[in-house]
Amino acid sequence: MKRLMVLAVGLLGFLVLLSGSSLAVSKEFLFPPASYKPPCDTSKTTICTIEIWLAHEHKKQKKEIKGYLKSKSLKVLNHTIQFWRRGNGHPPTNIAIGSAVSAEDARMAINFALKYNDRLDGLILRPLNPPNYVAVATSAWDELSEVAIKPEDLERLRDPKLTTEEFHSLYYELTNEAGVKRDKFY
Repeated sequence: MKRLMVLAVGLLGFLVLLSGSSLAVSKEFLFPPASYKPPCDTSKTTICTIEIWLAHEHKKQKKEIKGYLKSKSLKVLNHTIQFWRRGNGHPPTNIAIGSAVSAEDARMAINFALKYNDRLDGLILRPLNPPNYVAVATSAWDELSEVAIKPEDLERLRDPKLTTEEFHSLYYELTNEAGVKRDKFY
């Protein structure tokens, strides 16, 4: 009986692969599983890794930016803050927020992006990033990984009344993760 079940599941998986479709991201994946252990101490901040790309014009503010991030208990490495080369245009105006980042820390990251990257026009799908990760102006993913966000929806995400669960539920809704096919990015 066990072999029959394994065979049936394997056959179903094979058929899904052949059909070119895959399962959408379920809402059960809104947060990491209970067995998940963050890679850092999350008693002060739920962001373990932050990566930031900014316009060249902000290079003179690197010390100020590092100080701000450290004041928020974020670990700042030499490659945490990177700058676009002079003359190479504007960095992407997006943000990636992992599923284990608190609403408070997520709002701080959004406000940071608005201050130092001028605007925020896109959200990176959460399942593509580690749970305790934030990236401001990332170019690590293709355009199918980014969902445009309207200013009024961004304001909804910045609402200080949102709990962490409400924040991630809204992020999930705004990025339409329920309708995203997992194989779309690989």
